[in-house]
Amino acid sequence: MIIYFFWGSIALLIATLIFYAVFFALANYWKETPVNLVVVPLLYTFDFFIIGFVVIASLSIFFQYLPDIIKVAGSS
Repeated sequence: MIIYFFWGSIALLIATLIFYAVFFALANYWKETPVNLVVVPLLYTFDFFIIGFVVIASLSIFFQYLPDIIKVAGSS
């Protein structure tokens, strides 16, 4: 199960890098010419990838240390 979170986090990391590349390219473009109303909503759809990356990374860390957490909780 951990392997799915690993590959999911890798995919979301790549998507996040694409997000930042698009964001900085469009930020540079906005300085030169006005942007139409299609580009701005398209940009904010990439926020899903940032949120998804945080969720997948948090779950991956949690499941990685879950056996240790159970040991500590059980020994108390």
